[in-house]
Amino acid sequence: MKLINHLLIRLSLVLILVLLLWSLIYFLLQMKEIHDGNDEGLLNLKQEFILKANRDSNFVITLQKYNPLNVIIEEIPFEEAEHFKEFFSTERLYFETELEEEEVRMLITAFYCEPNGRHYKLKCFTSTVEQNDLIKNMLYLLIMLWVILSVVFIIVGKRIIHRTNKPFYDLLHKLQAFRLDSAKIFDFSETAIQEYQQLNNTVRHLLEQNIGAFVEQKNFIENASHELQTPVAIAIMKLETLMNEGSLTETQMQELSTVISVLERMKKLNNNLLLISKIKNNQYSDMESVDLKSLMEDVLAIYEELLQYKEIEVKVETFEIPVCRMNADLAHIMLSNLVKNAIAHNRQGGDIAIAFRAGSLTIANSGAPLPPNKNIFDRYVANAQSSKSSGLGLSIVKTIADLYHIEIGYYYKTGWHVFEVKIEK
Repeated sequence: MKLINHLLIRLSLVLILVLLLWSLIYFLLQMKEIHDGNDEGLLNLKQEFILKANRDSNFVITLQKYNPLNVIIEEIPFEEAEHFKEFFSTERLYFETELEEEEVRMLITAFYCEPNGRHYKLKCFTSTVEQNDLIKNMLYLLIMLWVILSVVFIIVGKRIIHRTNKPFYDLLHKLQAFRLDSAKIFDFSETAIQEYQQLNNTVRHLLEQNIGAFVEQKNFIENASHELQTPVAIAIMKLETLMNEGSLTETQMQELSTVISVLERMKKLNNNLLLISKIKNNQYSDMESVDLKSLMEDVLAIYEELLQYKEIEVKVETFEIPVCRMNADLAHIMLSNLVKNAIAHNRQGGDIAIAFRAGSLTIANSGAPLPPNKNIFDRYVANAQSSKSSGLGLSIVKTIADLYHIEIGYYYKTGWHVFEVKIEK
């Protein structure tokens, strides 16, 4: 989920909760205000009624006779009147003219009429706003308010958040496109927001440190690899010259042969490490459309003698020719290392199956399973038991694949090691 949507959803939830709470408080205050107004009117009516009843002895009798619409009066005994407490209530009464019940606000009290010496219960009421109608009307208005506020909030809020976070998104896009081998820091967006200024300064500092460390590491690897090549080559040459003199015993010849083998492995290891460094430094920048089937035929021709020596049969199936846009030399190295691995981990008289499909290449070889919980693309894993291997072949394959966003997977199934190369279209 994008940051702007994440913020909008949470802010919208807060807005809805605030609106709901405000609506409830507004409704209660409105009802209280309406009731207070009605109650004040009923108190005035009560006072006028009692005042006239105490001035005219026939006032109460006349009212009982004519039965006015908003006053109900009935005589009660002294015992009931003595402890009677005045109160307000909301009732529903049936009105014949309306042919339905209406909600009224009613005051119920008791008083003593001095002219006739009697006690009466007085009910006076007035029409009021029905809560259901008020709730319905408020609900309609609030829904309209919520919809308008939500639309305005989403449109305006999204623009404000997007503008506010523009330095962040700009930094994110530049970091995604940044490469350490460029050795140049991009320009940072100007912003008045203090947190984004701190973020830009922190990222700039980290990039400067990483670029410096990357350049030092790159120079060290290249210099170390180049410097090691010459003394190793000289040592191998002198040892071979010494062996050719014929003055050494058989035991000494075997010992020198072992030393030369170790030096050859060291030379190969050095070349492979240098190759990985060059790949990661993007020193193979030339790209072209590579026909993987034609390239595989060239690779198989190189290893033809080794395949015959190990009596390995190669079966090739072509459903469709995959084409990948990459550096041709690196493509050759990738396929060469995969084939070499398939030969090295194969048994005498084994099989290799190669299948070409649209956007994919599969190389499978017969062989015993590897130890569990091993990442075969890690350095020094695949050929850790071989003294003649550098253990970097599949690591180089993975490095090349990552460079060109090629997905490469491995699994073992019923006696077969299977490598699947999926080319991004």
